[in-house]
Amino acid sequence: MRNLLIILLFCNSLHGFAQKRAVIEPSKEYIQHLNSAKSHNLELIKNDKHLNKYINQGKLVKIKQRGYGWRIGDLSHSHSYLVPKGRDVMRSIANDFVKETGQNFFVVTSLTRTLSDQNRLRGVNSNASSNDSSHNYGAAFDISYVRFNQKIRTDSKLEKMLENVLKAYVRSGKIYYVKESKIKCFHIIVRNY
Repeated sequence: MRNLLIILLFCNSLHGFAQKRAVIEPSKEYIQHLNSAKSHNLELIKNDKHLNKYINQGKLVKIKQRGYGWRIGDLSHSHSYLVPKGRDVMRSIANDFVKETGQNFFVVTSLTRTLSDQNRLRGVNSNASSNDSSHNYGAAFDISYVRFNQKIRTDSKLEKMLENVLKAYVRSGKIYYVKESKIKCFHIIVRNY
């Protein structure tokens, strides 16, 4: 009986431990990106109920599965919604990408995440922030740089052309981006310009 009690106490302490988030001191760049995401005037999206509230209010808009210059990949840890300005910027980036590359398209691998989604993602992706993410405010999306035209492979020419498009958007003050090497994507934060 005593051993069972010890096991139950140990399991309860592990359960409590798993519920807490270890917060790592964020970098200046991270804070700048997060503040930009917050500037779209949405609170941190905690769960699906909160997400649906913003959808119903029109503060988040649906991103179609496919569009001119993009496709949405399998979204196991995010939802196909962005703030309206995010949708417009993503479409514009895709248009410019097609102009630069011909009839090629990129694959979007992540969009808006609830805090619940972010917590689940931490279990499988070491890049997932232990702090709040710009994805939690509907103002970020990820574009794979190893998935073009639904093929998963390195294409350094298309990767470079996509990055050049993104650099032009940084210069125009429309986005920030980070090139993530572990999951091979450009993490894009839409600025409220």
